[in-house]
Amino acid sequence: MILFVIGLSILLIILAFYLFLNTKSTKIGKIVFNILFLFSFSLHIMLLVSYYFTGEGINDAVLYHIKYGLAGASFLEYWKIVLFTVISFILIFFIIHYIFNKTKKHKFRHLFIYISFIVISLSIVINPASYDLYNIYLNRNREVNFNDYYKSPSIEKIGESKNLIYIYAESFERTYFDEKLFPGLVTELKKLENRSTYFTDIRQVAGTSWTIGGMVSSQLGIPLFTPINNKDMKEKDDFLPIAKGVGDLLNKEGYYLTFYGGADLKFQEKGTFYSTHKFDEIHGLKDLSKKIDSEKNLNNWGIDDDKVLEFAYNRFLELSANKDKFGMYLITLGTHHPQGHIPKEYRNIMYKDGSNPILNAIKASDIIISEFVNKILNSKYAKDTVIVIASDHLAMRNTAFDRLEDAKRRNMFMILTPDQKQPKKIDKRGSTLDIGPTILSFLGYDAQIGLGRNLLADNISGYEIKKIHDNLISWKAEIKKFWGELAEDDIID
Repeated sequence: MILFVIGLSILLIILAFYLFLNTKSTKIGKIVFNILFLFSFSLHIMLLVSYYFTGEGINDAVLYHIKYGLAGASFLEYWKIVLFTVISFILIFFIIHYIFNKTKKHKFRHLFIYISFIVISLSIVINPASYDLYNIYLNRNREVNFNDYYKSPSIEKIGESKNLIYIYAESFERTYFDEKLFPGLVTELKKLENRSTYFTDIRQVAGTSWTIGGMVSSQLGIPLFTPINNKDMKEKDDFLPIAKGVGDLLNKEGYYLTFYGGADLKFQEKGTFYSTHKFDEIHGLKDLSKKIDSEKNLNNWGIDDDKVLEFAYNRFLELSANKDKFGMYLITLGTHHPQGHIPKEYRNIMYKDGSNPILNAIKASDIIISEFVNKILNSKYAKDTVIVIASDHLAMRNTAFDRLEDAKRRNMFMILTPDQKQPKKIDKRGSTLDIGPTILSFLGYDAQIGLGRNLLADNISGYEIKKIHDNLISWKAEIKKFWGELAEDDIID
């Protein structure tokens, strides 16, 4: 259906162009038509590029990167789409120049100039990009009150405190576990799942479909919506300072908090996010690259996962020996779209015939992450440690996307505790918004965090969670205020 609508919109652009080109118009008419023509075609290019990256059109991830830039991103992997975009806009401006300077004989009466305006406007209205932008900015349902569902962040100790290791597995969704779609792909993480509490219905909701969106939602219990007129992120030294979440609450309880990631901390402003929310150490490409022997451990996005996890494990041993309570968050990058990045020592690992790059990367990451987790489980500090393995978000367009998009897609989320030897499956509906309060219950705390809910709590229903998911877009104005328009005392007790 969407392809039909896109095709119809393009046909309307062509018809409008033909009518206008063959009708006498004034200079002002040419200017107005060219503006509409440029806007209509720009929407199509924006939609195409967005689908290339997200697989779902224009969403908050796209708008976030438009507003705050792509510093730290690897453009080498996307040179084809960049070249296509540049060529497209050059072509459009040539067409506009031609329209503005046309001198050919006119076939139609002056009435058709108005018809051409109507047709080009209609092409904009039916464009799926317009529908996406409408849903993002204008679609509002005021029947459900935000304050009835938002829980002021709070924490209460209810048991023995545990240390936390949280692994964001880049784009590693639960769909890859499906044996019908990907037989034999994920083996090692399944072994870990069989001794964990694992969740099968973690959906992707608005404002959570890219890395920093997944981090914000899983820690602060709110989706990442950014103000249109917010100051440029490069000039800000805080990130959602009014919102409070896992880092703020654990810091309050005396936890020492660290973050490890192989990519540039400036990309998506991860460094600013973690520094705002009380992390004591924040490690990324700039400082970790000084610790590696050579460039053999580097890829287009940053440092290979095996080296980052090696640094993290050594720090885990130090913190376990020297800190009463600590939390460590990590993110991998080996399964980043479109093809992944496999560390040199794991490049002999292939899925089936090895023809699909991202599936090879998934296979390697399955082993790399599991090796890291098993080292912790086999250490003398395992009894004090809770380990979380979760997707940061669903996969974006990659070399296996044709199989993924037809599946029932869900995020991965499993929790391993020292005393659990048998699997516990949780089928309750949830999203990354619910991860924060859920994992804190495993650390010995009862916590409330924003729109998140403890998925193990008996008093939390799937209906309540669905109500939250269905109304996130309508609560954008309230959520954007966490960027600084509310007093801190109004947000956290």
